Amino acid sequence: MIEILENIKKELEELDSIKLEEITKGKTDKTAIIVVDMVKGFYNVGALASPRVEAVIEPIINLVKANDKLNKVFFVDSHTESSEELKCYPAHCIENTEEEELIEEINELTKGDKNIAIIKKNSINGFHAPDFKKWFEQNSEIENFIVTGVCTNICVETFVMSLITYFNQFNLNKKIIVPMNTVETYDFGNHNAELMNMMSFFKMKSNGVILVKEILK
Repeated sequence: MIEILENIKKELEELDSIKLEEITKGKTDKTAIIVVDMVKGFYNVGALASPRVEAVIEPIINLVKANDKLNKVFFVDSHTESSEELKCYPAHCIENTEEEELIEEINELTKGDKNIAIIKKNSINGFHAPDFKKWFEQNSEIENFIVTGVCTNICVETFVMSLITYFNQFNLNKKIIVPMNTVETYDFGNHNAELMNMMSFFKMKSNGVILVKEILK
């Protein structure tokens, strides 16, 4: 088992970086950046806050700023007190509280940008959010989805896996790219962040997601 984990770790460490232009190929209307749950409730406020999120703030900002013409979706985790998900997780990101607000530095990215959609979600998987379904249908020309945010093995992974299995089901030739320096998860008890990141990366890569070390301007 240890040997297998070491092999996976080595495989991930050998992944390359890629330039944004290699993805867009000059067609900015064909690429979207998805930012998952970069909210205060997973960073610095509440039961599920994690200091590890700080490490991905700057890389996400740099990526979003690299081309202001790209479409962007910012998912915001938002629940009511009676949300079914709260049977599995501690109460978090309750609507109209500070926890569901975007992290301040991330929120600055949304100001004055007409290509941004802020979409609330009531489960770990933003793919099922009604407003995302509408956005998805209205932006069917998009071929490249760059996915960032938290948590790697929960909200990011479930969204990515739903997206790629949807594309596979309907034989759609679209790409999902995950820059590893823009996603993170938390440490708590048996939930070891490094292990969870590694296994989530392995699962995504095994299913056709393009993993890269980072996306360069």
